[in-house]
Amino acid sequence: MFPADKIRILGDVSEFRLDSANESVVTRIFCPRCGSQLFGRNTNMPGYLTVSVGALDDPNSVSPQVIVFARTRRHWDTIDADLPSFDTQPDWKPEDGV
Repeated sequence: MFPADKIRILGDVSEFRLDSANESVVTRIFCPRCGSQLFGRNTNMPGYLTVSVGALDDPNSVSPQVIVFARTRRHWDTIDADLPSFDTQPDWKPEDGV
């Protein structure tokens, strides 16, 4: 999750909005040509975007700080026990720190 004002989007994107179980609106931002998800936005976290790691030129340039939606992880997806972990969307916000 990154401050939205620190991200510059060049080129066309498409958006799909859906209502989440916690009464927020989730927006998935994706490439209109290939459908790859690029970013996400949630009305409960104004001012922040999630960035899909696969969209980065160097996915190793970032390190996880928190685990969200741990309940849906795959059996092969190991979770660092030292990171804060949430089964669902937490009340936590990036400005709360980790």
